[in-house]
Amino acid sequence: MSSFFFNFFIFFLGIIELGNAKFHFKEQKKYPTVYVDPSGHGKFATIQSAIDSIPQNNQYWICIIIKPGQYREQVKIPREKPYIYLKGDKNGEVIVTWDAHGSIDTDATFTTEANNTIVESITFINSYNYPPKRNKHPRVVAVAAMISGDKCVFFKCKFLGFQDTLWDVQGRHYFKICTIEGAVDFIFGNGKSIYEVKLSNLSITVSFVQINLTVIIQLITFEKNQLKT
Repeated sequence: MSSFFFNFFIFFLGIIELGNAKFHFKEQKKYPTVYVDPSGHGKFATIQSAIDSIPQNNQYWICIIIKPGQYREQVKIPREKPYIYLKGDKNGEVIVTWDAHGSIDTDATFTTEANNTIVESITFINSYNYPPKRNKHPRVVAVAAMISGDKCVFFKCKFLGFQDTLWDVQGRHYFKICTIEGAVDFIFGNGKSIYEVKLSNLSITVSFVQINLTVIIQLITFEKNQLKT
């Protein structure tokens, strides 16, 4: 993310009362950066190991730059690790895949419980039912992302699944130029979020999306169906 976009998102977070992070960003001038590379050329080979290295109750932004590749892992930012900025090194080339299913609380490919998280240019897939044309698994809950921390921002990310793709559990979140794909209740939860996204419905025979969220939605493109709330 360019400094312009990072500053923009810090400004956005400041608007929703992220005073401390804004102050810390100014104070730091440079934020610590660690690298993840699946080929072994970075300090870490997995995203989770990089997250695990960050101290608990961190109060300063830390950037984790993720080199292009297919990452087969479950990624979780725990509640006690705020101010993490996950940055895919190339848009569309950092793909995180997992196939857990059946338990909504523990199966998400990506989870952030922490406040003050920024994620850029990463694709999160729950592959149990996705893509639907290439597997014969029964249709079950298979969450791609679970967002329960407050004041989180996602920029140029993709969330791909079939049933219950994105669980916007609670908190204030901003999804900017993102893609969210699914068929059954694929955005759900109680978050108070702003979505500027592309929504792709994989089935025209089911309701497009059931939203229990308090949201503002601006659709970049709109495929196959009309929005039903």
